[in-house]
Amino acid sequence: MTRSELSHRLQLPEKTLTALNKICISEAFAREMHELFLRDAAAFEARMQELPDAETQVLALYLRWALLTLDQYRAKGIPDAIFFDTFRDLAIWSAECERRTGRPGLIEWGWCGHFLRMEIYRIGRLQYQPKALEQTICTGQFHVNEGTPVLAIHIPAGEPLRKDELCASLRDALRFFAAFEPKNYAAFCCHSWLLARELPALLAPDSGILQFQSLFSIYDEDDTEPQAEERVFGQIQKNVSDYPENTSLQRSLKQFLLRGGHVGMGYGVIPIPAQVIL
Repeated sequence: MTRSELSHRLQLPEKTLTALNKICISEAFAREMHELFLRDAAAFEARMQELPDAETQVLALYLRWALLTLDQYRAKGIPDAIFFDTFRDLAIWSAECERRTGRPGLIEWGWCGHFLRMEIYRIGRLQYQPKALEQTICTGQFHVNEGTPVLAIHIPAGEPLRKDELCASLRDALRFFAAFEPKNYAAFCCHSWLLARELPALLAPDSGILQFQSLFSIYDEDDTEPQAEERVFGQIQKNVSDYPENTSLQRSLKQFLLRGGHVGMGYGVIPIPAQVIL
């Protein structure tokens, strides 16, 4: 498979495909940057920021290196379908790059780098990141110590959240990690605006977001980031009145904010074995 074939397989935006065809990267530069990327991600990003068309250059490199990651997937016996589902995030962030900047390429370099390092996998509707728990969880019914292996959940944009698909993803994830990265994972964990405690008052009972929330025990809150505003409205505005009202969630959230409300983020946990998905 070539970089061009992968670009089309991932359904990158047409404007991005055209820009990529104009990028010529030498083997020596690609190798040098790959070594820097693996050794020091911050230094890699700083170096790339110095180049013209940095967003397109980085995407071209990531696509090139993704083919190396595909070889690693195959060496471990991981199905190609998991690889292509995981790397679809490049298309999501390519489209977001064009929306935010008007330029073709890739933003969220650090986030997308996780896929190249095989640190995050998309399995069905959700993404999973095996990691050590950063802070002890104690919910009264469930206790897990800091440092315990867990599966962090991330939610890719683009499709509705349906409980049956979410549960299928969780079940498939348990099978995937048992086969390819076996550890005694204690729980699925999630830190997201989708788990904010304010959302049930703003959404219809059959909302996909509330179906997602229903899977978790929400045990803590985080009011440090307005992630909900960024995700719902596309970008954060200083003046709440400037937010659009194109969807029911935008309208209800905007009115809530105009009344002085605030939507933060929530911390949620699903113990393993996960009875909620059986």
